[in-house]
Amino acid sequence: MRPSSARIMRGEVWAERLKALLATGPTDPIAWMDRNTSLLKYDAHSRVGLLQLCDQLCYLKLYCSKFTGQQLMLRMGYGRGFRSFDRAIELSAKQILVPQPLACIVIPGGMMLLTEGISSAENLHTMWLGELEQKRAETLLRAAGLTLAKLHSANYAHGDCKWSNLVWSGQQIHLVDLEAVARVRRGSKKLTRDVARFTLNAEELGVAHEQFDQFLGVYLDYMGMRRESLINRVMPVLRMLRARHLIKYGQQGHYLLGESSGN
Repeated sequence: MRPSSARIMRGEVWAERLKALLATGPTDPIAWMDRNTSLLKYDAHSRVGLLQLCDQLCYLKLYCSKFTGQQLMLRMGYGRGFRSFDRAIELSAKQILVPQPLACIVIPGGMMLLTEGISSAENLHTMWLGELEQKRAETLLRAAGLTLAKLHSANYAHGDCKWSNLVWSGQQIHLVDLEAVARVRRGSKKLTRDVARFTLNAEELGVAHEQFDQFLGVYLDYMGMRRESLINRVMPVLRMLRARHLIKYGQQGHYLLGESSGN
């Protein structure tokens, strides 16, 4: 890929470093990602991978243009990658744990978002599928409750609060995949949806009630909310999410809130 074909939109220093690496080829961005990164996720319109750039672990996401005219929108600074970069700047300023954004560049056929890689990071979903001692499980859930409460108290909603977007590193939970993060008013339904989405994952993973209470207790204390009030807000959204997942995946796990859960 020719460096001159890439347009820097955010983070000039790291963007120049990325452009220099892109020049090593191949010219097709998907092929470049496949060759030069350790792929983590991919589909027809995106690639996500890890790479070492200037001795730093980085996380690189390629967004491919999906329709005619999207490339022009990207060159004007509109797109999910730009939103993710800008939200990360805002959240970092509020001491909310997110990967530091490094650069955004527009390339022929799409754009790339470069952020710092989190060393020794594991997402909460993957960790839970392994063998966890009770004490460690409770530590993880308390950390998740604190991070989500800090986000919500700063009047932001994550928008995709599944466990795979909660990453453990340095004894703390970091938030990743910030494309849907939005500024909201206190009490917004988007905040409720974050809690419902987190709860649904917990139910499907078979989290015990006493473990889930670790998350809920920290979250409620930080937000200054009563348990009954939160549950009343969450249940309509949680029931809807449960119904969708039941159709798609079948019955999984057990209920932690409402119905026969005892809460």
